[in-house]
Amino acid sequence: MMPYSVNDSPLPINPMPEEKNNLQKRLEEIDRQSQDQELAKIYKLSQKNITTAAILSFLFPIGGYIYTARWKAFWILFGIIFGIIMLGSINERDEEKIDRLSTFCGVVAAIVSPIDNSIAIQSARDKINAMK
Repeated sequence: MMPYSVNDSPLPINPMPEEKNNLQKRLEEIDRQSQDQELAKIYKLSQKNITTAAILSFLFPIGGYIYTARWKAFWILFGIIFGIIMLGSINERDEEKIDRLSTFCGVVAAIVSPIDNSIAIQSARDKINAMK
């Protein structure tokens, strides 16, 4: 009787490389799709009109973010403003002071939003031009 060797095994010796290769290909495809989606987002933003975004943002701050579809930036800005208003009014009983704080935050939003959206559009245009 001949001794049993590793090569006589009914199982494949190295099944992992093919599976690992398929997984690597899938991960690369997912990464490429993600990059394509990001590029499409940047391109769409670069096509927006800066003046329109600035006017919308100044008159109605959320309007500029709707126009540019920059939801993350919207939530960050308004989360900060909401937090300031909440922190400023926790122990405050004077409604007039709370109203002034809210008005101040509204003015800040009306100033920051047009600047933020305009910079984002210009930055997207610069990225697209750099890729050309």
